[in-house]
Amino acid sequence: MSDPGVPQRFLDLAQRVRGPRALSEAGLRERFGDPAQAELETGQVWRARWDEVSMLVLVLDVATRKVGAVPITIDPPGEDESSVVVDGSRTAFGVDATVWAGLASWVPVRVLERVVDAWDDDIVECTAARAQGRPAPTAAGVRAGESVRSALEPDAEVRAGLTDDLEYLQQAPALPVQESGQPDGNLASLLGDRLDLKALCSALKMPQPEVMKLLRGKIPLPPDQIDAVASATGLPAGQIARTVRPLPADLVHAVEHPRWRSVWVRRARQLGVSEAQARLSGGYGTFALAARETGGGAADWDARLRQFLGDEAGAKGSP
Repeated sequence: MSDPGVPQRFLDLAQRVRGPRALSEAGLRERFGDPAQAELETGQVWRARWDEVSMLVLVLDVATRKVGAVPITIDPPGEDESSVVVDGSRTAFGVDATVWAGLASWVPVRVLERVVDAWDDDIVECTAARAQGRPAPTAAGVRAGESVRSALEPDAEVRAGLTDDLEYLQQAPALPVQESGQPDGNLASLLGDRLDLKALCSALKMPQPEVMKLLRGKIPLPPDQIDAVASATGLPAGQIARTVRPLPADLVHAVEHPRWRSVWVRRARQLGVSEAQARLSGGYGTFALAARETGGGAADWDARLRQFLGDEAGAKGSP
């Protein structure tokens, strides 16, 4: 894997101070193991990214599909009255890191890309206290940030940029989730007399038995096929979208977990689509595979994902 653990400017900065080994891909694997086995934990520092927006965040809390997180900056330097500044001797970066506790917010797990460091409990506790407006406990190598006196100061510009970036990350496309008691859509009842099975098979590029299962709701209509159905039937895409069956919450949790992030990035590159589209079609493909198979008990969605992706690679003749 050639992609570095953190943006290159951070590696360059670390190299000038203490060497980039801890932040290189080899160093990250040495410290945290295979990224495909990553588990989210309080105190970890992650690289969060969506499209061209990237930032470092400290995890303060972990929920099912989101984490309570605080932005971190090390270059350019900056701070404000609600932040804490952590000495470089206590992190892998080797330089002072500003934790913008006043910008603490929930960030979707689907934008987390790579764990790059893990900080001690006293730093986390100090940050959490500042984020909640409580007196912060003393921590070695940690000090309170200094106030920003003017909105024209560089520190204020850094803070404003972080606010915008957080908002962008929070808007990263999510997968549709089945709510409790939410009815499934039925494409067959919507189409009624408009149903032309041959035209629909051609538009969807699917064999008739599979299209019949889709019409009866036995397998889901992937959202990326909505336009194809609309074109074949003449119905508005909005009406067809209402028949799309959302995915089970446990499957969405698996698909959006950071351990699968590199898979969706690679799949997007291979298919020539966006990461969001690669993840969406992968989620629905896995759901459709599970719907075609039988078996009791709760589904192991990580295993289903591996099976779907393996079958897809085999169908394309991939090694």
